Amino acid sequence: MFDLFSFSRITAGNGWAMAALGITIDLTGLAILALIISRVPKLVGLMEKIGSLFKKSPKVPSPKQVVTAKSDARSAEGVHKIAEIYKDCAKGLGEVFQLAELYRSSEENGLPHPHLTIKSLREAGLLVSQGNGLFKWNF
Repeated sequence: MFDLFSFSRITAGNGWAMAALGITIDLTGLAILALIISRVPKLVGLMEKIGSLFKKSPKVPSPKQVVTAKSDARSAEGVHKIAEIYKDCAKGLGEVFQLAELYRSSEENGLPHPHLTIKSLREAGLLVSQGNGLFKWNF
């Protein structure tokens, strides 16, 4: 009787060596894939750093401007100074913008207390709602 699946035929045809080589190739490939996947977060971080080098840095107001504007914040003239600083920082947002974008821009530029300042700009009528969460400068 012809025994197709016997251990003697596997040994005669180098089956054990081929099976061991196949398993070794598979496990090596999986180990390399796991190594590549574990390095993806570092690669993404590196790509973000490289991308940020090519972006223009936003114009940050000088601390003197911010301090002067903060000291006069109670007067109408002081509110207009603060509004000018915020408007300069938000030039890239367009004429009509979302308030969340203005908050993000002011925090990126290091302006102090953006929530309170934007609230005072809205109360002074210098930042006017256009509906649907959109706002526009009014000066």
